Amino acid sequence: MNTDLLFQGLEVTVKGLAGVFGALIAFYILIIVLGKIPVKNQEQEN
Repeated sequence: MNTDLLFQGLEVTVKGLAGVFGALIAFYILIIVLGKIPVKNQEQEN
C-alpha cells in the first residue's frame, strides 16, 4: 500500500512539474512573439 501511495505522489509531482514548465515555455514563446510584433510595425512605418 505504501508503494501505491509513493507512485501516486510521484505521478502528481511529475504532472505538476510538467505543468509548471509548460506554462513557463508558453509565457516565453508569448513574450518572444509580442516582442517581434512592434519591431515589424516599426519597420513598415519607416
